[in-house]
Amino acid sequence: MKVISGATICDGSGGPLRQGDVVIDGEKIAAIATPGQCVTADAEVINGAGLMLAPGFIDAHAHSEARMLQHPANRTKLLQGVTTEVNGNCGSSPSCVPHASGTYCWQSLADYAALLNSLQPGVNSVVLCGHNSVREAVMGNDQRTPTAAEMASMKALLAAALADGAAGFSTGLTYFPGKFSSLAELIELTSLLKGTGKVYATHMRSEGDEIEAALAEALAIASAASCRLQVSHFKTISERNWHKLPALLARIEAARASGLEVFADRYPYVYSCTDLRQALPPPYDRIPGIQQFLRESAEHQSEVVAALSRSARDVAGTILMEAALRGRTIGAVAAERGQSAEQLCMELIMAVPGQRAAFLGMSEANMREILRQPWVCAGSDNVSLHLDDPNDFGHPRAAGTFPVFFHMVAEALGPAEAVRKMTSLPASVFNIPRRGLIKPGFYADLVLFSPERYASHADYAGNNQAPEGVQMVMVAGKMAWDARQPAEVGRHGRFIPIPAQ
Repeated sequence: MKVISGATICDGSGGPLRQGDVVIDGEKIAAIATPGQCVTADAEVINGAGLMLAPGFIDAHAHSEARMLQHPANRTKLLQGVTTEVNGNCGSSPSCVPHASGTYCWQSLADYAALLNSLQPGVNSVVLCGHNSVREAVMGNDQRTPTAAEMASMKALLAAALADGAAGFSTGLTYFPGKFSSLAELIELTSLLKGTGKVYATHMRSEGDEIEAALAEALAIASAASCRLQVSHFKTISERNWHKLPALLARIEAARASGLEVFADRYPYVYSCTDLRQALPPPYDRIPGIQQFLRESAEHQSEVVAALSRSARDVAGTILMEAALRGRTIGAVAAERGQSAEQLCMELIMAVPGQRAAFLGMSEANMREILRQPWVCAGSDNVSLHLDDPNDFGHPRAAGTFPVFFHMVAEALGPAEAVRKMTSLPASVFNIPRRGLIKPGFYADLVLFSPERYASHADYAGNNQAPEGVQMVMVAGKMAWDARQPAEVGRHGRFIPIPAQ
């Protein structure tokens, strides 16, 4: 038996903080007692005096399926106090389709789950089945309507993943090949969620100029399937769209009032991070083989440079995230090279497939307003990184989302509400069993931390990745990380299958 004694308990419900001891028996919480009541000679006592004890944080929006096979310890998330990730977002779920290249192979989500468990991950993983992965497995990157046979194949892959414990269905409608899908296709696939209680999570078709129509589409899909909707990284991109937030919030509140369960996740940064090719305006954003297109002729290159010049995207202010240019803006590098920002952007897209970049386009005030909504939970939109390797880094949200989110929300709404948005709220959205609360019978996934010291100093150049202020993280009643022995990680996570309700 273990006892975490003397901590301030923030139980994840949003209720008042209290002093107490938490008793752990095996993997689960056995009791919550008054301080000192359960401290016996045979108990392992962990001193929580002066610290806050919360349920392990749940990352509602992660992309770690493949990277957790490379970095199963997942110190990036664990050192923030994260004990569970929801993966397979934005339509990308490599675990849910057959995979037969590289070190590892699998045929189904069940196979992937067994593989992940054999590697003993540091944190738990919940998986959504992604539309882009399913569509690509069946149709490649074809820009057309699926045939009846192809639709049947896609539905079979989705149904198999749901049966294997996928938490729901996700789309990424600005990415290939999801951007080629029609509303009818999405409604037919999402119909498999009907009656399961599982969630439809979407990176909407637009987060900028067409955001109203994109939200209407997302609501229509969830309504048709009578399922819960999770809007991924809810944001308003480009200053000319910032004024739209009140109407968007009103639309969501109206849907919720009508009985449709609508939620969202958000990271606490105003820079997004994705493939540099997302800077391309129409029609160039719809060309799957854009590198080959650009290499074909100087005329194509000039066309794209001109289109970038006309685009509302802040090309010059975009921060590069790869190799020697990491942490620097396209504008600064272009000025050094004596060329336009648009020309350099085109050259980088042509030369480096998958080049990552951080785009400035969000409003600080809008972000804070979104974070205050009671139905918005914390999501990093990032992967498992090595953390100690300066060449393996990402947007600072990978290592800093949870401390930054905690303080932003706590300043506005108090620490109990901040913790609720990081624990029981995402647990309820994704139906994660017996996690998200400090409650007898729930798994002892716990984080002991100092609210005052809890902080991230991570930057866009990959510096200062390790956060501060976490003293201890426990997964299923076992020590996962202890600040007194920071180099050691206990890997006690697992794949969590989500049953139909």
